[in-house]
Amino acid sequence: MSKTSVYIIDDHELVRYGLRTAIEADGDMVVVGEAASGEEALDALLEVRPELVLLDMRMPGIGGVETCRRLLDRDPTMRVVVLTSYDDDDEVFGVLTAGAVGYLMKDTSAESLLQSLRGVADGQTVLDSAVARRVIDAGGVPADVADVPALSAREMDVLALMARGCNNRCIAQELWISEPTVKSHVSHILRKLHTRDRTQAVVEAIRLHLVDVPSNDIG
Repeated sequence: MSKTSVYIIDDHELVRYGLRTAIEADGDMVVVGEAASGEEALDALLEVRPELVLLDMRMPGIGGVETCRRLLDRDPTMRVVVLTSYDDDDEVFGVLTAGAVGYLMKDTSAESLLQSLRGVADGQTVLDSAVARRVIDAGGVPADVADVPALSAREMDVLALMARGCNNRCIAQELWISEPTVKSHVSHILRKLHTRDRTQAVVEAIRLHLVDVPSNDIG
């Protein structure tokens, strides 16, 4: 079984060393490269095609949001996970809108980080619970009922499992339905929430109070 390839982007050498050491000790993943800035990473990733990119937000140069946007413009198949010390609203919404599928804080444990990365590699979304609460706070007053999209009972079931970080296979097993049926429900949810991917759908669902924020990380 091949290992999941990971690329690390962080301007602190000691942080990169710690992440590389923890990831490679896991056994399921391998670090295929690292960079100290977004610009350096964009040049290197023309040749290296990692499955996961672990991205810091505040770096010299173009920064995390723009780095994420440019990375995914070049290769939409990469899955970008933010690992940062900051949960500023503009950065959270900016990088999720740019296409990141995870937002984790640097004070997370190594075990939780590795579990989250394995989940992302399996198609899940991971949001730190504190970040999810920031999303709710940024939404301000709960949305008016007229603004809440009409989701079917089954779509609500699927959405709740999406918020827990379940991929399509996991949702199918939990609800005793087929994966094609799950894909159809997910497609309807994205359309009704006016979002382009699962991460944005979960963020919007939290903002609209359609799903609760779990006590632990989503994913």
